Amino acid sequence: MRLESVTFFTEEEEEFINLLIKIGIKKNIARILVFFKNIPNATSHDIELGTDMRQSEVNIAMRHLIEKGWIRSRDSSNNNGSRPKGSIFLT
Repeated sequence: MRLESVTFFTEEEEEFINLLIKIGIKKNIARILVFFKNIPNATSHDIELGTDMRQSEVNIAMRHLIEKGWIRSRDSSNNNGSRPKGSIFLT
């Protein structure tokens, strides 16, 4: 069994998410942006766990943020035959 820690948004972070939503940013994008406030370099799995979003929701929001140039994706493959892990970070 693998043990992973789960983080939750603070009340202040939830308020910030709500402010971003009020100015027109989509909820899932707002959640990811606030997540990056504390963790500027993460995998999509980290984002999924840290934002309590499904992988498909993360992928859609990430694609939008990459198209806008707000974040970048980096392949961190290590050529040992394992599946490559992508890292995502703020630009």
